[in-house]
Amino acid sequence: MMNANFKIGPFISLFFVLFLNGCFLWTTRDDGETMKQDVDHLADRLDKLEHDADKGRKELASMIERAQKQVRDMEDTLSKATRVLARNSADFGAEMEEVKNELASSRGAGAEIQNELELLKADLEKSNKKIIDVALAAGLDLPVDEDSVPKTESEHFDKIKSSFSKERYGESRSLAILYQDRYPKGKDLDEVQLIVGKSYILQKKYSKALGALRRFVDLFPKSKHNAEALYEMGNAFFMLGDCTDANVLADTVISRYASSPFAEKSKKLKEEMVERQARCTS
Repeated sequence: MMNANFKIGPFISLFFVLFLNGCFLWTTRDDGETMKQDVDHLADRLDKLEHDADKGRKELASMIERAQKQVRDMEDTLSKATRVLARNSADFGAEMEEVKNELASSRGAGAEIQNELELLKADLEKSNKKIIDVALAAGLDLPVDEDSVPKTESEHFDKIKSSFSKERYGESRSLAILYQDRYPKGKDLDEVQLIVGKSYILQKKYSKALGALRRFVDLFPKSKHNAEALYEMGNAFFMLGDCTDANVLADTVISRYASSPFAEKSKKLKEEMVERQARCTS
């Protein structure tokens, strides 16, 4: 069960920094306005989730205080029972009956509070999961709930691809990291790493994409996906204004993987670099 003291404020702050930095670059004015509306809508959703979680935390604190009072009352009752037994008074029977009633009342109140605590914790956990799910869907890299991830290698890999195809890029990367930890010799490790790089490109995070793709090239020099990885690296370099490295990579794909569909894409990339020369800084 998730800790009831889970703090969602940092997730929301991190979400807006990353989401805004990643989304408003390289867009038209109309695209930018649409994205702004999406961000505003998402902000409203996150504010409501944070408000609900904050209310739940306050209710939990109140319940804990009530539970502590019940414990103190029960301790007083037990102390009273001890005194009655020690005194062996003439009205022993009546006092013990009173003690029994107080104990029964305390136990009932304690059970009620315990039940309320369990329900509140469940609500808080549900709210926290909603916040994490929204953040993952929006592209933030947060740990996924491992209990929700399939236990077999092939199903785990299918989930990564499914998240990627649904444009849940943060989730796909988090699933990829978990896959790499679980299956250090997995048969699809190369494609998993490639998906990480492509997800960054689709979010226009080109520097991070280059880091992920360089790792791919270092780890999987014989992968069947090398042509695609080199093409994507060239594309990322071009988007960053580095046309020199972009041209080198495009030429490499064209000469080394002539029969690959990415050879044709690399030719078009070179043509685009000529047409958009003003974009190039090197």
